[in-house]
Amino acid sequence: MTTKTINLVEALAHERDHGVLIWLFNIGAEQVWHPSPRKGGMVDRDEQQVVNRMEEMNLLLCRSQDVIILREQPDEAFLDMLQRLGFSLPRIEVPEPSDPLTPISELVLADDALLARLRTVADAGHSSRGAKAWLVPYAVTPQEEAIAERCGLELIGAPSAVCAQVNDKIFSRLTAQKLGFAVSEGAVCADEAAIRRECERLAGLSDGPVKLIIKQPHGASGQGMYMLDELSKLDTLLSVMRRFGGSSSSSGGWLVERWHNKQMDLNYQLCIDEGGGVTMFSLKRQNVDGTVYIGSQVPADIGETLEEEVRRCAYQLGTYLYSIGYTGMASIDGFVDEDGLLVPVIEINGRFTLSTYISFLSSVLGEQHKTLSRYYRNVTATPLTYSRLCGLLAEEGLLYTPERPEGVFVYTAGTLSGIPVKRGYVNRIFTLILADSWQEADAYAHKLEGIIAGLGCS
Repeated sequence: MTTKTINLVEALAHERDHGVLIWLFNIGAEQVWHPSPRKGGMVDRDEQQVVNRMEEMNLLLCRSQDVIILREQPDEAFLDMLQRLGFSLPRIEVPEPSDPLTPISELVLADDALLARLRTVADAGHSSRGAKAWLVPYAVTPQEEAIAERCGLELIGAPSAVCAQVNDKIFSRLTAQKLGFAVSEGAVCADEAAIRRECERLAGLSDGPVKLIIKQPHGASGQGMYMLDELSKLDTLLSVMRRFGGSSSSSGGWLVERWHNKQMDLNYQLCIDEGGGVTMFSLKRQNVDGTVYIGSQVPADIGETLEEEVRRCAYQLGTYLYSIGYTGMASIDGFVDEDGLLVPVIEINGRFTLSTYISFLSSVLGEQHKTLSRYYRNVTATPLTYSRLCGLLAEEGLLYTPERPEGVFVYTAGTLSGIPVKRGYVNRIFTLILADSWQEADAYAHKLEGIIAGLGCS
């Protein structure tokens, strides 16, 4: 089903009693859109179990009447913290049988009883004169379309084929060029020979050390991206690419671009409605380690002139995406280069991103805060529970609470692993640091890093 009558931004920010949203965090959609046999054989099962539990950050968006589908019930201490801070807890559904590795949409489609319960939610909306229940996935693939069809739910998002087209780094570059936006010096390369030619061309344009990035068109979280800092290393790099990602046109081609010493990385969110209305929201400065997102700064504080330029480009981009059939959420990465030039589009994510889930905090926590998000990957010798981590933060006077509304809020618990593996307990720690000034936020971040370091890292 495709007819939608809800503005998702308004429903999350202001009209929080409107309709019922059924949330599904189907991370890993890229592998459904663009299956890769090589990648399938390379999955780190221990890491993937933790990645799949990032689904809990979806709870930051839920309203009390909503339904969220999770592969496990969350830690009670985490749910208690959410309630104490003012977040609304939705009805939680867990597919049976569940599994830590099977994609969540596959689990849902295999659970007839759960599908029947979702059908009941949809029927209740239809019986009250209008479709009032919507499925809101992280991304739209044929699996989520099947869930919506079987349950009679309206689906928020474009058709899966359009989403797959948009969520492509080559599409992002070509779209930016079509719209007249500034782009990095570089080119789309169909095969290995073209990659060699472009790397040599860009190296010849450089007055100093060469630094290039080679991108596979599909992938997330820095996967399929390769840095080249010396042309003499190109043969070795191509060998690695050939082994793990393919380096021919069969993989969809490659992007070769000059790497910039950026003044800032930016992210902004778009919501494109069925009538072509474009809403830009949640402009953030991104903290990036190489090519991997590690956190955000809200508000972006980039100045009125630059923000207005971003908004102009965002509206132009959203209007174009609507013209090719894209609706729903999109998350856009851009940057300001070393010379102050705005490059407004380096990647279009035709789906939610981790940044989307922290975009509506002000509706619960208020708008007075300066907010930093920080992400840490950590391996501990003993299990790291939510209660233990919050206890450590409280001991150091860092824990954000209703009584003391500044400090550190840990916004997932399931990513703190209780399952031992050979190297210990794998954790991904997602935190929000809220303070009245950037100086205070930075001080909290420094203390937090000390606590994380004390846990034992790898």
